[in-house]
Amino acid sequence: MKKTMKIEVHERVLHIIYPSPSDIPADLLEISDAYEGATYPRVGFNFPFSFMCTHTPRHSLTSYDVDYVIGYPEHDILTKRHELQHAKYHMDSTYRASIQTLWDSFPSSFQQKVIQQLLHMKYPNRMEILLDEFQAYYTTEKPNFFGKVRR
Repeated sequence: MKKTMKIEVHERVLHIIYPSPSDIPADLLEISDAYEGATYPRVGFNFPFSFMCTHTPRHSLTSYDVDYVIGYPEHDILTKRHELQHAKYHMDSTYRASIQTLWDSFPSSFQQKVIQQLLHMKYPNRMEILLDEFQAYYTTEKPNFFGKVRR
């Protein structure tokens, strides 16, 4: 029996839960690629609800009353945590400001190293996306994900 996609809403975040990365619906994949770049291999996705409403105003999910959309494979806690960080970054201005302060505290050499790593991962060269991806990886991956900060 084939598992199906689930849709849940928690704290104004729309969760799209699918059996495996190969089950990401093509329409949501296209929206995600337009927002955060065509990263590969894509396991999860995220985008502001307002982006989806502007990009595909007739999409069936635009009927939800939410602020952010995330998607992740069922039982993949790490990807869920990573995608939830994007929602937090988008929805919590205090948190977003604290990430900006953290970023600004790093030497430019480390910032450039992070940016190059994210660009290599096929994220678009848009600072608002790069900073959002930085914070999601920084808060959910091992401490050495971006290497050591040399001050």
